[in-house]
Parts: sequence; C-alpha cells; structure tokens
Amino acid sequence: MRQRIITGILFSLGVAAFFIPSLWLPLLICAMALIVGGFAIHELVNALRTGGFSPSLPLILAGSALAVIILVISLVLGLSCEIALTLYLLIVGSYSVCCGILIPVIRKYDTDALKNGLISGGIVFYVTFPLFCLVAGMNLIEHGWYYMLVGLAASWVSDVCAYFVGVTIGKHKLIPHISPKKTWEGFLGGAFGCAVIVALYSLFVIYNVCDVNINRVLFLIITFVLGFIISLMSQLGDWFASVIKRRVGIKDYGKIFPGHGGMLDRFDSAFFTLPLGVLLAFVINMI
Repeated sequence: MRQRIITGILFSLGVAAFFIPSLWLPLLICAMALIVGGFAIHELVNALRTGGFSPSLPLILAGSALAVIILVISLVLGLSCEIALTLYLLIVGSYSVCCGILIPVIRKYDTDALKNGLISGGIVFYVTFPLFCLVAGMNLIEHGWYYMLVGLAASWVSDVCAYFVGVTIGKHKLIPHISPKKTWEGFLGGAFGCAVIVALYSLFVIYNVCDVNINRVLFLIITFVLGFIISLMSQLGDWFASVIKRRVGIKDYGKIFPGHGGMLDRFDSAFFTLPLGVLLAFVINMI
C-alpha cells in the first residue's frame, strides 16, 4: 500500500507537470499525449500478443501518424475543434475500419487475419481518439484547458469515490466475472461523487471563467447530469481494459508504475472520459 501511495503521488505530479503549464502554453500537452499514446500502444500490442492475437504494429503506427498529421494541420490552420474532429473521424475512422481488410490482403495465410485487422484498427481508434480530443480541445476551444481538466481528472475522481464507497459499504457484487472487487455501492458512489464534484467545479470555475449566459440552477443541473455520464463512461473504460486483461491472462499492462501497473492501467478510464471534456465544452457553448 505504501508503494502504491508513493507511486500515485509521483504519477499525479508528473501529469500536473505537463497539464498545469498547458494553461499558458497549450501546445505542451502534445508532449504528454505522445508519451501516453506511445506507451499505451506498446502495452496494448504486447498484451494482445500474449493472448494469442497478432495485431499489425506497422498499421497501428501508420494510423497513429495519420492522426498526428491531421492534428498538426488543424493546429497550423487554426481550424475549429468541430472541423478537426470531423476530419479525424472521416479519415482515421475510415482507416481504422479499413484495417479489417488490409491485414487479410497482406497476410493471405493468416486464418485470423480479419480478427487481427479489426483489432489493429480498434487499437488505432482506442488510443488516438481520446488523445486527439485532449490536444484539440485544449488548443482549439476557447478556455479549453478548463473543460479538458474535467475530461482528464473526472475519471480519477470517479475512481477514488467508487473505491472509498465500495470499501466502506460495498456488499453487492457488480461484475464479479470481470472485476471481483467492484460493487453496486461503489459504482453508484463513484457516479454521484463525480457528478457532484463536476457540477460544483463547473459552477464555481467554468461558469465564471467562460462567461456562461444561463441560469445558475439550470447550469448546475446540466453539469451534474454530464458529470454523472462522465463517471459512467469512466467506469466503462475501466471495465473494458479489465475485459482485455482477463481475456489475455495478464494482471497489469505494464510495470512502469509500481503498485499501479502500466500507462494503460492509469489511463484506461481517462480514454473514455477525455472526449466528454470536449462534449462538455460543446454543450456549455450552445446554452
């Protein structure tokens, strides 16, 4: 437990070292995205190979490079976040689907070529989409830092709330075949705890910084609902990563964070919540 706490503190300081200065220098977040993405791809490919799958690393790297190119073009041209995400979904999304046929074409003797192709495309989208949202949201949305802080931190807030509620009063198992320790009490505690914190942060920070023109009570209700949804997605991201680990027979994706596992073990929930930071910005800017 001591090692886990120390590692958790050091990890938080490392993320803060990139994220906090990005308030004044948004492009700095690109470095963090590249580091997280590189480790996540490496860990995920190794995990799946351990489980008997054969994803194509060259195709995955090519798809990731394509996402980076689209992001760079969007930043250089100063495109809106909406247009940047549209380009990403049209180009990288199509590429990810096409991987399903590219590997069967390349590996004519691979009986699982279709499966490995779809897995390769899935890895491209799973890793690059949330990180694309992080960088695009930070740089292409006005006051984007404040929204992406929710997208990044809410996943860990949800995890902490779920953990303490589950340990304290958790009795009813939620998904024992995937994660034996998770309970319904922890699930709901994480969801409501995250919703309350997101709503209060939005009310006292985003409402004032971003000059929102809406009744405070209605704004509080909207952000509470969004916070609840963010927590649900956070926990879904955790379950998704756990399903893969159980399928391939590993405990953690890596060992770079003693007591916590690998990069993907720390960002599995955030990969599902970062896009919702962009969604939060879109919703608030519309009301």
